[in-house]
Amino acid sequence: MRITSIPALLALTVALGSCGPQTPEEVREASIAKCERQFGRMSPDPAKGNALCSCMTDRLAEQGLEVTDMLGAGRAQVESITRGCAAQAGIALPTR
Repeated sequence: MRITSIPALLALTVALGSCGPQTPEEVREASIAKCERQFGRMSPDPAKGNALCSCMTDRLAEQGLEVTDMLGAGRAQVESITRGCAAQAGIALPTR
């Protein structure tokens, strides 16, 4: 039983390792797409939503952050970047 489990585990590891984006550009594109699904709706203009998400993705990456850092210690930085990118994209965010 144990011998048959090892090849199955190895196959699963290889299969999962090949999932998802691999290159930095693929990682960036996946991050922008995820952002657009979550935040792009703040703008009725898809181009502005894309501009917001491209800006956020790039500026967060420069700071070593991700959108999920909004839930932790990086919250203030993520909020600041989000507001700056929204203003740059011409999207009005609600005030606090």
